[in-house]
Amino acid sequence: MRTRWIVSMGLAAALCGAPALAQSPAPVITLGFKADVQADGVPTNIQPDAALSPPLQAMVRKRVAEWRYRMGTWQGKPVAATVSQQITAEAVPVNGGGFALRIKSVAYPSVRADSAAAAEKKPRMVAPVYPAALAQRGVQGVLVYAYAVDAAGKAVDVELVHPQQPDRDFKLLDAASRDAIAKSRMPPTKVGGEPVPCRVLTPITFSTEREPPKGPDLSTYRAGHPELCPLPPELLTDVAGTML
Repeated sequence: MRTRWIVSMGLAAALCGAPALAQSPAPVITLGFKADVQADGVPTNIQPDAALSPPLQAMVRKRVAEWRYRMGTWQGKPVAATVSQQITAEAVPVNGGGFALRIKSVAYPSVRADSAAAAEKKPRMVAPVYPAALAQRGVQGVLVYAYAVDAAGKAVDVELVHPQQPDRDFKLLDAASRDAIAKSRMPPTKVGGEPVPCRVLTPITFSTEREPPKGPDLSTYRAGHPELCPLPPELLTDVAGTML
């Protein structure tokens, strides 16, 4: 009972720190984490976002440790990888007071209309600047690029894989994405600690909504391009609708 009270208080504090969410009938919060996933799909070294309260961090560590992933392959063998993902959850009241968190989705971070501040943190992959006119009109979409990374960490031979025939709006998103890719500095893809000569396949999502648009099915493209780098880990555990 004491543990539940502490967690509830930590969640309440987190919600109070986000006024726009606290006023919603079903408050929604985002919980980020990073983890090393072994070749067998088991997550280890789980590191919740340091900005989360200690009770929330404990909840994320415990839950993520129970998940299993499908790993990308290189030369026919699954490879270990690191994931940085976001849990989107809604707070629901429980009997006796307090809140519980029900998971809505788990996804890799996407580019949002309000992500300008994140771009200033200079991540390895620079976040594109969302064209203001498109964000105001709610224009959303997923663009997918394939490119190699040279010895200096720069993307070279950049190819727009999807959409193949972009309209006027998507051409503006394409320009913003290419500018970000050109400014990015990325480490080479490694398998077993050794760099491998592969091409990166990167989706870039522009979204003004909490639930970003779904990306295209690239299985056919990937099947015809064995030079592509291993896929990022895919969450196999069905977590939508379960409690954190």
